[in-house]
Amino acid sequence: MSSSEQPPPQPPSAINRNPTTGSSTGSSTGSSNSGSSNSKKSNDLTVGIIGGMGPQATVSFLQLLISLTHELTSARTDQDHVKYILVNDPTIPNRQSALLSSSPSSLSTTGLHISSACSLLPPSVDFCICICNTAHAFSSYFTDPLSLHLTPFLSLITVTSKRVIELSEETTKVAILAATGCVKSRLYQNELGRLGGRAPYILPDSLQETAMLSINQTKAGEIDEACRTLGPLLRFLREEEEVEMVVLGCTEFPVIVESLGEDVPEGIRFVDSTMVMAEMTVKLCKGLIKLEDVME
Repeated sequence: MSSSEQPPPQPPSAINRNPTTGSSTGSSTGSSNSGSSNSKKSNDLTVGIIGGMGPQATVSFLQLLISLTHELTSARTDQDHVKYILVNDPTIPNRQSALLSSSPSSLSTTGLHISSACSLLPPSVDFCICICNTAHAFSSYFTDPLSLHLTPFLSLITVTSKRVIELSEETTKVAILAATGCVKSRLYQNELGRLGGRAPYILPDSLQETAMLSINQTKAGEIDEACRTLGPLLRFLREEEEVEMVVLGCTEFPVIVESLGEDVPEGIRFVDSTMVMAEMTVKLCKGLIKLEDVME
């Protein structure tokens, strides 16, 4: 491993989630489209969401849950929508700074803060997710070491990587557009390789700085500036590098791409990690697919 690539940080005494043994003890309420609105759907699940990284991306995800519930189900009432418990914690320390510093103290502080946020989720949730790609470098912390209830953790990196492989061919040139900490930790590179996918195109350092600038502009609410930053980068990927598919591996990027609208280069397809996870969450929570079929 080169000095620029960071191994995933580990907690002092991590308890890794075991999806195969994580049982569902929680309850979720909802109504079918026929019958009483107070009736319980036995196959509905409750999801725990770790958000706040960043706040705008979390809100965008929640909006997707609503729109996709309408699209994927016949939702007509409040009770037909996804039941979730959200821990929105924007005070979690900067993941980029911790990963790039390689400081054991910074890594531990960030990881333990994530673990603390997870501990706020009640045992009633059936599975949990995190709406931040880079935070998955701290995946060993997505548990409460003091709890006997180990909720299954569904990886954003895994579900997005699987979608990339489903939608691409062996010759498809795929680029990873992600935060620097995510790239240096090789989250997508390793997961795509594990699943048998083609090695993705990784931005050179100068372009990676441009990508990070657009992320930070979005976090600061400067969407127009972020569009002016990211637009030329996307054109470079398509016209100069002949990239056909771009993984939006940071939950800020979909916000920018949506704002770009028709300025997005023709011939480039996006795999939006936020959209992929929102779709998977709705399907799981509404019983369209089984949790045991998607957990590893």
